[in-house]
Amino acid sequence: MEYILQTNNLSKVYGAKTVLDHVSIHVPKKSIYGLVGKNGAGKTTLMRIVCGLTQQSEVSYTLLGKTNEAAVRKNLGMLIEKPGIYEHMTALENLRYFSLLFGLQSQDHHKLLEMVGSQNAGKKKASQFSLGMKQRLGIAISLLGNPDFLILDEPINGLDPEGVYEIRKMLETLNRQYGTIIMIASHILSELHKLATDYAIIDGGRLIDEFSKETLEKACSSGVQVTVEPGHLEGAKTLIASRYPDVRYEVLSDQSLRLYEKIDPADLNQFLVENKVRVCGLGANDEDIESFFVEKLSGGQAV
Repeated sequence: MEYILQTNNLSKVYGAKTVLDHVSIHVPKKSIYGLVGKNGAGKTTLMRIVCGLTQQSEVSYTLLGKTNEAAVRKNLGMLIEKPGIYEHMTALENLRYFSLLFGLQSQDHHKLLEMVGSQNAGKKKASQFSLGMKQRLGIAISLLGNPDFLILDEPINGLDPEGVYEIRKMLETLNRQYGTIIMIASHILSELHKLATDYAIIDGGRLIDEFSKETLEKACSSGVQVTVEPGHLEGAKTLIASRYPDVRYEVLSDQSLRLYEKIDPADLNQFLVENKVRVCGLGANDEDIESFFVEKLSGGQAV
């Protein structure tokens, strides 16, 4: 798999405090990569290092195939913490100002505002903007220069439900229609789950886990887990395949398996017992997304 960003045992120490402790993440091309963690977990520090706003204390990272090179950041857009916009300027004036500041070639600023859903706000002073409109303008500024990779720190914080929805749809469009790769930090799991294709969980400056959306969906999908006595697993597999031919299942151990469909546990138990399979345990598996992340954070050994 190709990665747009890899960090290699990235660390950051402030005095006696370790903020990042040997973190190695891998952001695939074409992805929306979600950073999950509590406040103070190290998410913002990681983003600031990649954006060149803070120096790492140990080892390195590879961005767009290059190691720690400032020049490659011309292909990087960022919105870290709150948008740095000038409220006495209009949206278009802000975009023109930052284009000059960054030394960028002339760009269709009206098109940028259209991309972020602010095409009707170009001549309005930023002081009159709602929080959501300011976030949109901040993202538009981060898109100056057509970056391949966009890094956003808590872009939906403080937004009302309509604003959250609009920002999410805008980011989906940037990724799917314009091919922009996005790293997004958020503690709003329900929204991140609707958006991200890959995840990293960070806690106390350590990487707890890194996984794809497919892995998450699989872990949280509804289904039934069956445990049988030693020597009965093969018989259980054969019977389940004959009774439920379209049901996907996974062998968890030499005594247990999980079926990824809503099946009546009582019916399954009766069927197995009638066919001489000795069942030790059987129960529904229906973990929600929030419980999955909380369990990871509460249990977590660093990887």
